[in-house]
Amino acid sequence: MKKYNFVYSLYDDTLNLSKEYVSYVKLREHNFQKNSFYSKEKQQELIEKTINELENYIYRVIKNLNYSRYEFRDAWIQKYDKPGHFHDCHIHDPYLYSFVLYVDCSKQSAETMFYNPGYPNYCTDTMRVKPKKGRCIIFNGAIPHAALPNFDKKRLVVSGNILITGNGSNHIAVETLIVGT
Repeated sequence: MKKYNFVYSLYDDTLNLSKEYVSYVKLREHNFQKNSFYSKEKQQELIEKTINELENYIYRVIKNLNYSRYEFRDAWIQKYDKPGHFHDCHIHDPYLYSFVLYVDCSKQSAETMFYNPGYPNYCTDTMRVKPKKGRCIIFNGAIPHAALPNFDKKRLVVSGNILITGNGSNHIAVETLIVGT
């Protein structure tokens, strides 16, 4: 008998964000949904500044995936400035990798909950990530995730999507490790 496990990884590191970057993010305007997602002209500036902060970390992740190149697809700022604010469970494009970068938070800031692929129809595992300034999680966009209800006025994240390529072919990185036993 053979057993196969499907494994998706979350990459987690705490980075030393520059004071200039943190100030830049804190001073950005947000629309009625408290995010900057729909402001395409402002996205490019945010992407460039975020690349400067994350590039070494992204290269470590893509090296771990046996790929060599990446391309930022989009980035946005999400501000949770009232108790009770949350972002319901969702996924991103499954051919992209996504990230959550905690720019500001407190001990009362909401955790990010990750669910196994297949949620809500099938759920066996969850993982809670506690916000910490500078903490960055990179994960496959197909992994369902949510920002749980917030309890402070400080939770501020930059999120985005990255296309990972370049393993000597035109394949896009989609990490599904099938482990046979």
